[in-house]
Amino acid sequence: MVDVCGYKLHIYCQGSGSPTVVLVAGFGGFSLDWSLVQPEVAQTTRVCAYDFGGFGWSELGPKPSTVENIVAELHTLLTNAGIEGPYVLVGHSLGGMYVRAYAFRYPEEVVGMVLVDPTHEDQMARYYAALASKENGGAGPTLSDQINLLVYQQLLRSFQGLNSLGILAMSPESFPATVPPEPEVAKEYKAVMLSNDSFFAALRQQGDYTEDNMAKVRAMNITSLGDIPLVDLCARKVAPQPGLSAEETAELKAELHTELAALSSHGKLVFAEESSHNIQWDQPELVIEAILEVLQAQ
Repeated sequence: MVDVCGYKLHIYCQGSGSPTVVLVAGFGGFSLDWSLVQPEVAQTTRVCAYDFGGFGWSELGPKPSTVENIVAELHTLLTNAGIEGPYVLVGHSLGGMYVRAYAFRYPEEVVGMVLVDPTHEDQMARYYAALASKENGGAGPTLSDQINLLVYQQLLRSFQGLNSLGILAMSPESFPATVPPEPEVAKEYKAVMLSNDSFFAALRQQGDYTEDNMAKVRAMNITSLGDIPLVDLCARKVAPQPGLSAEETAELKAELHTELAALSSHGKLVFAEESSHNIQWDQPELVIEAILEVLQAQ
């Protein structure tokens, strides 16, 4: 637990060596997301996984979950923990967008990157544009999208209230959640999630700022990450987007991931054919291989 300007964040490191690999979870995730990856990478170099404020073991800080604050928070955490660079950044999903913003802000610290089915800042705009083109309608959220969002937000508020009273923590094994595949880790994952009374507040905040953070990353205009070794892992076993066929969804996704891989002159796109969005659980060996490949390119 490391103090970052008045509140504490959790970071867990294994192994030794340089560069240090920093693992950044996706939406709603935390350090245990990397339980199948971190021990293997630790045999080669130091590897650290951390929890966003309010997730896992970390305390919820006073600042909103803007991309600028998340990047600054991680930088302060690494500095105060004495974890010196250079870094190879590994980001899953939304974390993939955060690590690119970190490299944009602190380019001298980042010597490699692995994007694990990352969020692209244009993905929702491109989806709505594809839907509008197909249906000859307006490009934007449908009424159904808006209703689903309201239901989801109300559900999180309910969970937040129950969690603050300790009710959900009384029976964590019965709580429906996407968790790592190892039984013991899955059990710990739910226990940690439901014993942190800030979790659902942090989750709501992370969701509320996602669209705005996408716009902010677009405004950064990150067109190049230079020549750092970069691997983009693209999951193939994904459900079709509403209104699009499986083929159209796959084509749109491949287009976005091709752009991300091309951010570096040493970028590479790898398709995870047997994976859902959580490649680090479905095919952890691909994530490990990608990290080791980036390390060997130093």
